[in-house]
Amino acid sequence: MKLEWNLNDLFASDENFYQEIKSVKTALDKLKDICKDELNSVKLLTLLDEKWKIKKSINYILVYGSLMYYKNIDDDKCIALKKEAEEFNNNISSELKKVDTVVLKYGQEKVFELCRTDDRFKTYKQYLNNLFRMQKHVQNEETNNKIKKNNDFINEQKSNYNELLKNIDYGEIEENGSTITLTANNINKYLAARDRKTRKQAFLALNRSSKDILETLASSLNEIFSYRIENARLEGYNNVLEKTLFTENIDSKILTSLIKSVNENLPLIQEYLKIKATAVSIDKPHLYDFNVPLDNGMKREFTLKEAINIIKKALAPLGEEYLKTVDILLAGHIDATPSENKNQSIVFSWQDYSFLNFRGRYVDVKNLIHELGHSVNYYLSKKSLPFMYEDSTVFVGETASIVNEILLTQYLINNSQTDEEKIYYLSLEIENYFTSVFKQTMHTEYEDELYNYCQSKKLTVPVLSEKYFEIVKKYYGKDVIYDEECKTEWTRLGRLWRWSYYSYKYATGLLIASNVVNSLTIEHTLTNEKYMQFLAAGSSLYSLELLNLLNIDLTNSNVINNGFKVLEKDITLLKKMKK
Repeated sequence: MKLEWNLNDLFASDENFYQEIKSVKTALDKLKDICKDELNSVKLLTLLDEKWKIKKSINYILVYGSLMYYKNIDDDKCIALKKEAEEFNNNISSELKKVDTVVLKYGQEKVFELCRTDDRFKTYKQYLNNLFRMQKHVQNEETNNKIKKNNDFINEQKSNYNELLKNIDYGEIEENGSTITLTANNINKYLAARDRKTRKQAFLALNRSSKDILETLASSLNEIFSYRIENARLEGYNNVLEKTLFTENIDSKILTSLIKSVNENLPLIQEYLKIKATAVSIDKPHLYDFNVPLDNGMKREFTLKEAINIIKKALAPLGEEYLKTVDILLAGHIDATPSENKNQSIVFSWQDYSFLNFRGRYVDVKNLIHELGHSVNYYLSKKSLPFMYEDSTVFVGETASIVNEILLTQYLINNSQTDEEKIYYLSLEIENYFTSVFKQTMHTEYEDELYNYCQSKKLTVPVLSEKYFEIVKKYYGKDVIYDEECKTEWTRLGRLWRWSYYSYKYATGLLIASNVVNSLTIEHTLTNEKYMQFLAAGSSLYSLELLNLLNIDLTNSNVINNGFKVLEKDITLLKKMKK
């Protein structure tokens, strides 16, 4: 059985891809002519229609170019497609900002009057509301050109980072008298080895692998952060955090509250780490000791067919309509069959297309059901909404995928054949909290410190390493022995290069998803129909308004606290079963 993309819904061929680029250039010229004219309601509507047609086209161009690359990372033709798509998207997006300037000049009062009285404008109401809300941050052409140049530099540094990672040499380790060459494909296996010497070697090798490029990576990250800080200032924001959250109309108090709550609950996760250390009979654990799963040596491999069967059973509580959508996506929207040509380490979803390498492990089943959540979310929104609202914000989009993860783990726990198997899946659920809530909040707190530092000083290797070392020690606690090599783990936090303030959304996503699953399957205060309505709402409302569809108020601290109650219950049960 194979799962591979059919990209015909984007472009039937590379030739069509390049033809669309030419068409967009022609459409953009017409749009520029309209911008020169004095606006009336007819021309305003034409301007909006044409802008979003172009936005849809350049989005398809960007998605197609990127997907082709990730499927064929060493193919020069696909590398060229990705580069062409990114540069074209950046250039056209910069030009389209001029349309927003023209609309703003037309005036809020006149525009909102049209929204009230002319049905043709009602489609654009949320977009226009947001445009005028952000009016003070829309800049003139000269400033936008400067921002574009900064974004070009940022994209260049991100590409350089990806190339450095792709070509990194992880070195070799010794296992049972044999020399093992570490690669992106096998390193996680050795990091989680039950043999302590093996996992220690893998851990040290991984963290030493970037020693020759530390200065390059620090310089790259410093440039990216500096350009983002400058862009935020140019757009009228006090800092990058304010810019990132303002776009989604999210109060920065939510992030502050998350960090505070997680810090208050650090003893809870540190208690779990003690359980793990005891399970592998280690009194003084190092960081590399926590990678060992609580599986008692249990090994389970899944065929792709078995995985899909389990996934469908796990998702059954979401109803028939959800499962029908899953079947549609499995037929051409999921690329999960391994290939040497593919990127080996990245897992992602873009629009309703998902990407991973399914190798039969539990983590592959988890990745598949997670990415299906994203794809279902986009697919349902695309069916019911205009293009401008199809894509959910990451802030609420993670809910769709993490709900699926929780349902998978609960299904596996409930259908375990032995106590050992139940302990294993129970520990995986706790690990999900550890990875998604605690570690992602740790990364967010680290990122926030770096942005504050970079406001006036340069990010260097010593600064990046020492700040990371301090925050790791705070989160993992005093009962752990810390190797110097862990200081360079910041080099593998790819989200620092790729996005701003992204990681915290995984943490809030899990806490929100925990509440959703509880409401759907235990309390029954949320119906499948209401949940499907949420998934089909895209970004037609602001993030916090979308959560209200699920009866969730994220400004209420009980949402976060309830998430920790679930974790506390799981840890208590795990301790009881391990006695």
